[in-house]
Amino acid sequence: MQKLKDRLERSGISAGLLITLLVIIIMAFIVNAAKGVNFFSISNLLNVLRNYSMIAIAAMGQTFVIISGGLDLSVSAVMATSNVIAATYMTSNFLIFPVLLLCLAAAALVGLVNGYLITRRNVPPFICTLGTAIIVNGLRMIWTNGMPRGAIPEGLKSLCTSNFLGLVPNLFVVFIIIAVFYWVLLSRSGYGRRLYVVGNSPVAARLSGVKNNRIIVTAYVISAMSAAFVGVLIGGYTGIADNWAGKGYDLDSIAFAVLGGAVIGGGSGSIQGTILGGFIILMITNLALLASLPLESQLIIKGLIIVIALGVAGRKK
Repeated sequence: MQKLKDRLERSGISAGLLITLLVIIIMAFIVNAAKGVNFFSISNLLNVLRNYSMIAIAAMGQTFVIISGGLDLSVSAVMATSNVIAATYMTSNFLIFPVLLLCLAAAALVGLVNGYLITRRNVPPFICTLGTAIIVNGLRMIWTNGMPRGAIPEGLKSLCTSNFLGLVPNLFVVFIIIAVFYWVLLSRSGYGRRLYVVGNSPVAARLSGVKNNRIIVTAYVISAMSAAFVGVLIGGYTGIADNWAGKGYDLDSIAFAVLGGAVIGGGSGSIQGTILGGFIILMITNLALLASLPLESQLIIKGLIIVIALGVAGRKK
């Protein structure tokens, strides 16, 4: 039993997470029996997977930042701006890829600014990314006059709303591809190893020859580009331009990562942990919805999960 627990810990997934997932699955059967609903229905599971896939991509980007010792509160602002840019300039299917590159480039600029201010000007990550989010939101409002216009091309809508082979949502397939790439980058590359060292001990990393600033800036660029990509996907899924697309995803992305084992302060976290932690949160909120609990109760439940996860992570640190 101890060997299994140790193996799970080394893989980035705690035994507590798996036990929590098992408890929630049992709760799902109880809610099904008590309320006459079916969490495990195909339609509900497909909706959960679609919503989960988009938040999880942003959360994986956030994981890089948290491991580096920071936080990114500009995620939602970047998502909404990317969504509006996509709706404005994707006037045909032929422009989907070029405009996607434009969104990613704009997001990379935001990540570079965040990283520069944090590493070169010693601005605390919380203050820096919050300020960046306010600026980006303000610029977007000026540009759109509060009323974004445009339309999402049918090609992107089809990609984000249809299923692969008629079974698995395309969004989930995209999520899997990105998850594998991020897992390799974090767990099987020199960059990932240096990121953990910087998060654990910046001084030791510097003395070891690691270019701390470059590693941290790259983490913020990854987070911003992940958010921008999700903003485009949200546009494809909803089919409209939305000035507040992804609202709340910044805190949700932090919650996914923290519940999955990432420690605020840096040096700990994993892609697989974030994936599992996020799925647990989304299952709980979906069960609360099926149980007809009011929105306020769902927010309280999510808040309690975050606080408890932070408390456990703090003890580990």
